[in-house]
Amino acid sequence: MLIDCGLIAGMFFIVLLIFFLIRSGKDITRILLIVLFSNAFFFLLYYYGYLYRSRIIGSIAVFFGHGVGYLLGPVILFLLKSLVLPQKKIIRPLLRNLIPFFIVFICFNIPLSTAMATDYLTPFHNFYLVIEPYFNLLENLFLGIYIIITLKFFAKLKGLFEENYSILEKNDLSWYKQLILGLFVIILIDSCCTVYEMFFPEIPWNIGTIIAFLFVGFYLYLGYKGMFQSRILMPDFLLQKIEENNRMDILLNNDADHLSAGLEKSTPIRQLDVFSSKEIETIKEKLNELLEIDKIFLDDELNLTDLSDKIGISNKKLSELLNQHLNTNFYNLINDYRISEVLKKFEKGDPTKFTIVSIANDCGFQSKASFYRIFKQKTGVSPSEYIKKITKEAS
Repeated sequence: MLIDCGLIAGMFFIVLLIFFLIRSGKDITRILLIVLFSNAFFFLLYYYGYLYRSRIIGSIAVFFGHGVGYLLGPVILFLLKSLVLPQKKIIRPLLRNLIPFFIVFICFNIPLSTAMATDYLTPFHNFYLVIEPYFNLLENLFLGIYIIITLKFFAKLKGLFEENYSILEKNDLSWYKQLILGLFVIILIDSCCTVYEMFFPEIPWNIGTIIAFLFVGFYLYLGYKGMFQSRILMPDFLLQKIEENNRMDILLNNDADHLSAGLEKSTPIRQLDVFSSKEIETIKEKLNELLEIDKIFLDDELNLTDLSDKIGISNKKLSELLNQHLNTNFYNLINDYRISEVLKKFEKGDPTKFTIVSIANDCGFQSKASFYRIFKQKTGVSPSEYIKKITKEAS
């Protein structure tokens, strides 16, 4: 009874999520979520049909929901990409990556659902029951590979965010990383149980139903966060870096004979090569003036493009200047100055007269959480510990 109610509740909430997603817009991110949740609904419907031994419900669920891993893998990757890349960069690659799912749909979903609903194709159904554990492991392996690819893309995005933003909270996708890692744990549990049942007596409780409940939590969390996650605006040159890295990944998989030639073609043009050493020093001086005298870092909305406009160069050139000539990035540069300003305020006056948060806000930090995290990252101690230290030294 409890399992029954859980499955019905899960399907109900998924239908609600699909309804709200349809009402909220038709961008590529929401379309991917709708496809994902529709498949999830039939995934849960299958286990509901299994509980009641309903051939009709089971056949409908298998037709639309079997092979969920072959759909889920590409969708979680391109769902992340859809938050930063334009739609035209998403559609064709997504369809190519969904080819395994279409193959599974034609070769397994259609005949299996037919065999479950009728007496036709019964031999195929019996054959599938024999290979089902291996099919499940292969599906989990496929999904696991996409999880790794998605995590690599996430790490790449985080590095690019730091090149353009000084505060990452607005573009914080750590919830997505946690979700992907949670999904990896789910498929790891499922795979271990599958391997166990291949060599030992079948586990008395239905592992499939437990996995279904775990997926309910996964989908609900993804739906809640996905609906409220807005697109992340990034400068064109950072988007180009993503595309360049993707091309490099393709090149690294090519034959060794073509590798060197491909690398030469893919080597980016250094933007600052058009400037003389004297001109580069002038740009550095202008940057230093904006930071030391104008204290532009106090603007909590400051980003790479704003700073490059003040200097009078493109954001791509400024990014290269920071990376190649100053051995830093925009995120670290601006937050180093902000933390330095906070330390001056702590040491110049009585820090107990002002709240830590008010001082942080005056120095360009938007939130207490980001300030505390960055402060400890830069100094090794928390703000309160630092204040105690300087107060003790002054007494």
